[in-house]
Amino acid sequence: MQAAPVILLCWAMAGAACFFSPGGVLVPVALATLVAVIGLPHGAADHRFAKPLLEPRWGAAWLPAFLVGYLAIALAVVVGWVVTPVITVVLFFLVSAWHFGQEEPRLPIGPRWFRSLGRFARGGLVIWTPLIVHQPQVADLLATTAPRAFESQILLSVTLMAVAAWGLLVAAVAAWGLQSLTALASEGRRRRVLLIDALLQASLFVLFVVASPVVGFLVYFCAWHSARGLRRLRRELNESWRQLALSLAPMTLGAVGLVAFGSFGLARGVTLDETLVRSTFVGLSAVAVPHIVLHGLLPVLRDVRTRRGVDSIALGRPA
Repeated sequence: MQAAPVILLCWAMAGAACFFSPGGVLVPVALATLVAVIGLPHGAADHRFAKPLLEPRWGAAWLPAFLVGYLAIALAVVVGWVVTPVITVVLFFLVSAWHFGQEEPRLPIGPRWFRSLGRFARGGLVIWTPLIVHQPQVADLLATTAPRAFESQILLSVTLMAVAAWGLLVAAVAAWGLQSLTALASEGRRRRVLLIDALLQASLFVLFVVASPVVGFLVYFCAWHSARGLRRLRRELNESWRQLALSLAPMTLGAVGLVAFGSFGLARGVTLDETLVRSTFVGLSAVAVPHIVLHGLLPVLRDVRTRRGVDSIALGRPA
């Protein structure tokens, strides 16, 4: 089970954060490296999921059409960081929390109306907690990422988002408490699964409180979210790790290349660590948003395709 090593990693990093405060370019270099090696690859198979839906309609032109749409959304995000960084930050945080929540284990706990809110609140813990506990550091990171002309607006938006984050943090804690009580009232495998998952959430929360926002994000995004995504990809595509790595390499290298190219243009900072932080967050958001859009639309498109097939069969014509 992947949760166990992540729990241990959380406590190890939280303990280290109590005694060490790494400075210089160490954390930015680790951020850029791990995102490139683990974070970006888990979205590098998006074209393979889009192919079954686009190829029947577009034929051989499905891949160019997919790439144009994908890159157009990514470019819009980059332009957003330059032109309207405050709106871009808020929207990116919200869609990221929704996406993270959708990728978390779906445990049927609590009333149905509360489950969606609970998943959203849980998925955003990596965002809400630093906004509340490490507000000055989050503000500095975002001010570093956005153009300097927007620094005062970024600081104000962080303050306002921190107020909203309290409500979502309360919702996440309520969902965690409900899950813990359900676990204690359960037996056997169900109890173990719920308790381990509750311990994972608690461990991540402690890490987000104790460690810097960048360290907390690295552990959650790379060791939990992206690593789980890669394992799921390997199962769905029925490939070995070597086959998966080779199939993901072209798109991953392409994304890394675009981010590196942008680092010497729009994302260049005064210092190396500023450039690394800016290019990583701008590049990651530019790649993440089309990934989130695609996987948010896939269930809808599949449902539409299925319905059309059923309607065609009912009318006696080919689907």
